[in-house]
Formats: sequence, structure tokens, C-alpha cells
Amino acid sequence: MLKLNEKNWSDFFIKDLFITEIYKNKLQMPTGAYIEKKDLLEGSVPRITVTSQNNGIDSFCFSKHKNFRTFTNFISVSFLGTVFYHPYTASLDMKVHCLQLKEKALNQYLSLFLITEIKKSIENASYGNQLSSTDLPNKRIMLPIDIDGNPDYTFMETYIEKMFSLKRQEYLKYCKSIESD
Repeated sequence: MLKLNEKNWSDFFIKDLFITEIYKNKLQMPTGAYIEKKDLLEGSVPRITVTSQNNGIDSFCFSKHKNFRTFTNFISVSFLGTVFYHPYTASLDMKVHCLQLKEKALNQYLSLFLITEIKKSIENASYGNQLSSTDLPNKRIMLPIDIDGNPDYTFMETYIEKMFSLKRQEYLKYCKSIESD
């Protein structure tokens, strides 16, 4: 089994790992936008809000509003600190940030590893201590590194995949044990 304590780790600014944009001469994370309920039509696009339930999904909608944007295969981070992975295309509400890696596509395993580390970095986010789109790029996360000092995404993926496999085996063993009782 791969061990976290056998890897070298380093801290990275979120802005160095994830896609950012310049808005009003400031570096920030891409975000959703406020769209009035009357402009959100019933549809098939998940609308991600700041809720901590249902993977952040509030509704399924569509809109022709100019501010209606969608993102695909990303991690959402709300101003309150909720963090979720979305492998599908979704629309973001205001104050929900989009994190997409610059150099690698996310997947289930890698995103789970990254989410754990992102949550550690923003654990103090709350209504009284909101996480803005310009603060988030300057947060640091600790990640295992490869021999060149870069994030070791392969290790992260493999580690989580192995954890899933071990848990699955434990569960199957448990199921077999209660079948025999």
C-alpha cells in the first residue's frame, strides 16, 4: 500500500495549479453569476449553489441570460467553504468558484485527494469569513511531489484508487460474513 508519510510534500498556491482569470485588473478564480429565478428555466443543467447538500446542486435549469455560464469537469468551492467535484457540465451561482487544473484533467480519484487538501486550506471559511474569488488563488495547499518538485498527480490518483479498492474488499468481506450467519 502506498503511504502518505513516505512521500515528500510541498505547498502550492492554488493560482499556480488551477486556471485563473483577470477581472478588473485582479487575478481571480472563475465564478458563477447571480441570475434571477425568473431567468432560470427548468432544464437539465445542474445549478451549483453554496449549499452543503446534494453535491451543491440546488436545481436543474437552463437560461438564455448573458451571465449564464457552464463549466465541465471541475471542483466547486463556495464562499462558505463547501467543496465538491463535478465531472459533468454545471452552472454556478454567484460566489461559487470553479477550479480546473491547468495541466491535467480531473477525475474521481484525483479530485477526492485535492478536495481533502483544499478543505484544509479553507477550513475557516464561514459567513463572517467569506472566501472571495481573489482570496482563493492565494491560498496554499500541501501536496505530495514528484522527483522534480511538481505535484505528483499520479501518486494522488493511485493512492485514492487503492483506498477505494481496499474499502470495497472490506465491504465485500463483511457482506459475505453476514450472509453466512
